[in-house]
Amino acid sequence: MAGMIPQSFINGLVERVDIAEVIGNRVRLKKAGGNQTGLCPFHDEKTPSFHVYPDGHYHCFGCGAHGTTLGFLMEMDGLTFPEAVETLASLVGVEVPREQSDRAPQPETTGLHEVLAEADKRFRGWLRRHAEGPAAAAYLKGRGLAGDVARDYGIGLAPSGWESLKTALAHFDEDKLVAAGLLVKNAEGRIYDRFRARIVFPIRDTRGRVIGFGGRIYDGSGAGGEGPREDEPKYLNSPESPVFRKSEELYGLFEARRAKRHPDSLVVVEGYMDVAGLAAHGYREAVATLGTAVGEAHFKRLFRHVDRLVCCFDGDAAGRAAAWKAVDAAFPTLSARRELRFVFLPEGEDPDTVARRQGAAHFRALVANAVPVGEYFLEYLQRGLDLARVDQRATLCDLALPHIARLPDGSLRSLLVRSLAERAETDAEVLERRLRAPAASQPPQRSGPAQGARKLADNVLHRLVKRPSSFAKLPTAQREQLASAPDMLGEVAQFLAAQPDADTAVLLGRFLGEPAYDQLSELASRPLALEHSEDALRAEFADSVRRLLAASDERQRRALIEQARQSESLEDLRLLRDSAAANATAAQVT
Repeated sequence: MAGMIPQSFINGLVERVDIAEVIGNRVRLKKAGGNQTGLCPFHDEKTPSFHVYPDGHYHCFGCGAHGTTLGFLMEMDGLTFPEAVETLASLVGVEVPREQSDRAPQPETTGLHEVLAEADKRFRGWLRRHAEGPAAAAYLKGRGLAGDVARDYGIGLAPSGWESLKTALAHFDEDKLVAAGLLVKNAEGRIYDRFRARIVFPIRDTRGRVIGFGGRIYDGSGAGGEGPREDEPKYLNSPESPVFRKSEELYGLFEARRAKRHPDSLVVVEGYMDVAGLAAHGYREAVATLGTAVGEAHFKRLFRHVDRLVCCFDGDAAGRAAAWKAVDAAFPTLSARRELRFVFLPEGEDPDTVARRQGAAHFRALVANAVPVGEYFLEYLQRGLDLARVDQRATLCDLALPHIARLPDGSLRSLLVRSLAERAETDAEVLERRLRAPAASQPPQRSGPAQGARKLADNVLHRLVKRPSSFAKLPTAQREQLASAPDMLGEVAQFLAAQPDADTAVLLGRFLGEPAYDQLSELASRPLALEHSEDALRAEFADSVRRLLAASDERQRRALIEQARQSESLEDLRLLRDSAAANATAAQVT
């Protein structure tokens, strides 16, 4: 349903739920006085340092993880803030209210999950009981998909016939079935089943709700001439709907996380038959895109759950082209912590056939020895170049640098620059200057923060979103200065000043329904530089705040200089003198 979730409801929900009960379903807790303790689910440890307090928050003294029940669900289950609220509300059996907002109306979703769940139940039932079920089951068995895989992945059957599902779900409004993508309404106004004579795979969101389906023609399908025509595609997915966005969703993600809540890595394959086929051989850490190339939105979603991704493609020209698109999409999402690798299979092979013929252990070995993204990136670009020639080495740099510029600043980008410099036989610092040149060559802006200050502000905002408690540890003067900033950083600082105990979830809840929410949510999903120690992170944050505020003072000083030059006013010159003296004193105190 459209609209914002009232903050009063969110606060009341957190107070109403027993945090120990929610966390206790995922972490083994033991009584320790009035609190409960256990092994932290967010880092490896042998001695319990994870504490759950009856006032509704948790804290790990090992890795620093902390927050409320909502924050725990977001971190543990990879949920967005609205999803976490919905999940918590469902635990206590209440509906989430919504308020009207000034934002554009959102698509109506009421009832769509209900009809999709009912369709899922029908498809699974038809695989077992319909007259066409034995032929479909024989096809699945021939592909190595035993009963446990069909059960765990909810595989079903859409029988031939134009109105099998339409008739079975006649108690639902027809327009609702069309909106859910289950029925098709053609130009003549005829309404009929979208999926006919196909094996059906339910597509689930991270909460396990069915949001769409994928269908595949199987041998012997289309009996009676009422199945797919010869010119119809082998694979068919649900269309876009208010609950299903093809460019963002992944088949098998829910099942992979259900099999292992914190998998070490996930493998991205090309289709749901590959996912199910690997599962049949005991490999359940695979996901697939839904008829689209893997894109930046997919990587952002996957990196919320794991730090290591492996893309598995055919070794032919199409597979290499798909891999290159994946590199381009992944670069803005990568970091030293987030790792991307590639496996290329022999032409004509797919993950399912490799696992079937050579076993899951062989496939796991391929994944373990996958090619790192940086190595593949440079190998791909230098293909066909003669690096013995100076001009060809220059060409490699010209090809690589625009892509490297899309990587976030950090050790991964620096390592890739050094690797490129070695191959091109040039100085890494020269390449670094070229990467900085576009920003440096921009004409100076007469208003707004400078490039360096903007980066400092982004770093400070990222830290406050990930660790809101950092704000309360700043000196009072710095907290007041941040709260007076005229942008999103200022709004966040004002909220944290009023709510010093807020965690990431509570902070996001404050901005839910506002334009700032999307940016803050993205920051919440982006990890801090955990290759540094906690002490180093605190020192870096304190230094960033100090330099950011110093840059703000410098901008104000320059504005006064400009004003004095233009007006030649004695009073302005006095203001400039007093400001310079105050800044000098503040610098000495710092």
